Amino acid sequence: MSYLLAVDQGSSKTVAVVGDSAGSILGFGYAGGACHASDGMDTAMAMVRQACDQAMLQAGVTAENISLLVGGLTGADWEHEYGMLEDALIRAIGVPSVRVHNDCVIAQRGGTDAGHSIVLCAGTAFNAAVQTPDGNRFIYGYYVNDEDMGGTSLGKAAVVAVCNAHVGIGPQTLLTDIVLQYYRVSSVDELLFRRIEGKLQPYKNAAPLLFEAVKAGDPAAIDILEQHGKSLTRYALAGLQRIGESSLRTDVVLSGSIFKAEDRLLQTVIAETLAKEAPHANVVDALYEPVVGAYLLGLDSIHGAAFPLKNERLQESAARFGLFRLTNNKEEGVIP
Repeated sequence: MSYLLAVDQGSSKTVAVVGDSAGSILGFGYAGGACHASDGMDTAMAMVRQACDQAMLQAGVTAENISLLVGGLTGADWEHEYGMLEDALIRAIGVPSVRVHNDCVIAQRGGTDAGHSIVLCAGTAFNAAVQTPDGNRFIYGYYVNDEDMGGTSLGKAAVVAVCNAHVGIGPQTLLTDIVLQYYRVSSVDELLFRRIEGKLQPYKNAAPLLFEAVKAGDPAAIDILEQHGKSLTRYALAGLQRIGESSLRTDVVLSGSIFKAEDRLLQTVIAETLAKEAPHANVVDALYEPVVGAYLLGLDSIHGAAFPLKNERLQESAARFGLFRLTNNKEEGVIP
């Protein structure tokens, strides 16, 4: 029996799973997040090693038993970085066969087994990718606009909305009380002062405040979220143009923590916009956490064809480790 090691490394966490070639996940590991570009390669690989060691220990295997490591790593954005990261993983883990993908590609595979698809991945930041029917991939990466950067952009927009309301260039909003209370400041002036000093960051932490205001029916918050959804949809529409065949049903996979919010307005806006402009687009929530997508890419490689997304062994073992995206994994203590 051959074994696969899969890794998902983002800025907030690093997770790893070990599975066999039949689709059963056997071990799980967790460590802190890191990016080689901002935290250094040594730090990034130390986090990967920690997560992989846990997963291999739980599965009862060692690096010598692993036939392939597939990693989805933040910071894999430019062509030269893929080989650099693969070499670093070989040294860190001791597995001779390694394949690195951008982290949004493994999120994409966690939501579809189609040969062509699009992914919109909104978490701390945002990225999108397209896979065409001939197997070519395009990843937006640094082409993503600053205002589309997922939780970071939404959190910043919430703070800006409060400042705009205060000086009369934006509508009054429930966000004012919510944001001031969250940051423990007594006035918008104090909020602005902290913003200028850079003391409100990371803005991603304020993103849930926007959803809180949306849930309360605040028009300003609703407008922010609707405009954000329409803006993200542009990447899917551009991706559909790359795929080219307007009659070809195409999955648009939604992944990332922002799409886990209880309020579904963002998903609704994306689905409704695509339904009007590209009725062949099929919006789907990613079924699994991205690390399972990395595992699936490894299974694809071993089997020479797309491994079924809803394979019985895969579903049973993913459930056991709390790796379905839209279940409450926190209750099981697996994915923080």
